[in-house]
Amino acid sequence: MASLYVASWTRGAGKTAMCVGLGRWLSKNSKKVGYFKPVEDATESGDARFVKEALRLDEDAESLAPILIGLDDLKSEVAGGRLGDRVKRYFSEISSGKDVVLVEGVAGLSTDPSAADAASQTVEALDAQVIIVVACAKDVPWDRIAAEGRRFGSRLLGAVLNRVPQNRLEDARASAAATRGDGIRLLGVLPEDRALLGVSVAEIARHLQARPLCCEEGMSEMVENVMMGAMTPDSGADYFARKDNKAVIVRGERPDMQLAALATSTRCLILTGGGEPIGQVLSLAEDKGAPILVTDKDTLSAASDVEQAFVRARFQHQGKAPIVDRILEEGFDFSALSEGLKLAG
Repeated sequence: MASLYVASWTRGAGKTAMCVGLGRWLSKNSKKVGYFKPVEDATESGDARFVKEALRLDEDAESLAPILIGLDDLKSEVAGGRLGDRVKRYFSEISSGKDVVLVEGVAGLSTDPSAADAASQTVEALDAQVIIVVACAKDVPWDRIAAEGRRFGSRLLGAVLNRVPQNRLEDARASAAATRGDGIRLLGVLPEDRALLGVSVAEIARHLQARPLCCEEGMSEMVENVMMGAMTPDSGADYFARKDNKAVIVRGERPDMQLAALATSTRCLILTGGGEPIGQVLSLAEDKGAPILVTDKDTLSAASDVEQAFVRARFQHQGKAPIVDRILEEGFDFSALSEGLKLAG
C-alpha cells in the first residue's frame, strides 16, 4: 500500500482538486483508492465530505477527517509531538484494503510554520510520498519551495504548478528546467480554467442572504462571471453579451436591464434594494431556468458580497471533477507518479 501526501505551498493552491483528480485517475487504472484528511481546519470543513462523494468512498466523512481543529490547537498538537501518533492510529482504519491513500495536508507550507511541522510529522508517521501544489504567481519562489521540500528528503516526488493563465503556459513550461536546477522536480504545469474558479448560484445566495424567487433547479449552476446592470453607452443586449455564465447584479426597479440580461447567457439575476421583479421578468427567468435572487442590500454592497463568494470559492462542486480530469490528462506526469509510488501495472 502506498500513501501520497498532497501539500500546498499557499492556501487555495488546489490540493483538494488535486486529490480528486489523482484519485479518479488511479481508480480508472484499477487501483483501490482511499482518501484521508487527518487534520481539517475547523473554520473550513467540508472537503472530506465532498471528496467522499467524488471518489465514491465507503467510509463516513468523519472517519476521513478525524481531527477537526483550530490553528491554536494544531500548534499545541505539533509542539507536543502528539500529532503523528494520532494520525497513524486513524490512518490504519482508512488504509485497510487500499492500494493508494491520498492524504490531504494542512494548507500553506509557505505561511504557517505549524502547517509545515504538521506535514513533517504526518509524512514521517505514514511513510508517505509527497507532492507540493503551487499556485501560479508572478514570481514563483522555487528556491524557497525546494528548501522547504528538503525537509521531506527522498519522499518528495516533486511539485505541480497549478492555475497557470493560458498566456503564460509556454513560459511556465520553459521554467521546468530551472526548477530542476533548484533541486525540485516539476510534475506538471496545469492551466487555469475559469470553470474551476466559479461558485454556484446557491453559494452566492448564501453569501448575500438573498431570497430565491424561482427556478430552484438552477441553484446548483456554476457562475463564472459577474456583471453590473449599470448605465452604459452600449445597448443592454450588447453589454451583457460580453460575458457568459454570469450573475447580473441590477437594481430592482430596472426591468429593462433585467430583461436585457436574461436575453444573454445569465445564470442568475440579483435584484438589489428589495424590489420584486415585474411579471415579464419573472416569466422570462422561469423560461430560462435562471433563479432570481432578491436582496435588501444596495448594489455596491451586493457586489462586494458576491466578490467574497468568489474569493472563497472552493472545489466542492461535482461538475468540476471532469474538468480536473481533463487538465491533469493534458499536463500531469502520471508515469512519474506511478514510478514514485511503485505502482505495478
